[in-house]
Amino acid sequence: MQRNLKRNYFWFIKALETYGLGIFFIVNKSAGIFMPPGSILDYLDDPPFIFALAVVGTIALVYSLWDLQHLFFYKPLMTGTLTFVWLMFFCAFAYEDFVSGKFSFQSMYSFFVLFSIVGQLLIKKG
Repeated sequence: MQRNLKRNYFWFIKALETYGLGIFFIVNKSAGIFMPPGSILDYLDDPPFIFALAVVGTIALVYSLWDLQHLFFYKPLMTGTLTFVWLMFFCAFAYEDFVSGKFSFQSMYSFFVLFSIVGQLLIKKG
């Protein structure tokens, strides 16, 4: 497990960041921080989306800790779900910033996580 963690440390951090995004929504649930009311983030902080974040984080965590090289499609599944989740939340945060006319830390952070995932995929393929 330790050898796999050294080799897949990047994906371990992405799994923790995905869990962190879910925790962010759990902590801020019903706090009324999303303006305007009824925005897309009001829907994305509902339990099904938080559960989806937990599932995607678990997929990445399993990949980073165990040797799953014999499962042919596991890495594309993991990278695809991570990219989709972070792209979806980046678009939601950016849309909320656009509508409110403010710039938030969440949109910047989600952009950098998404950028690092795509960059890692492009670097490893090249």
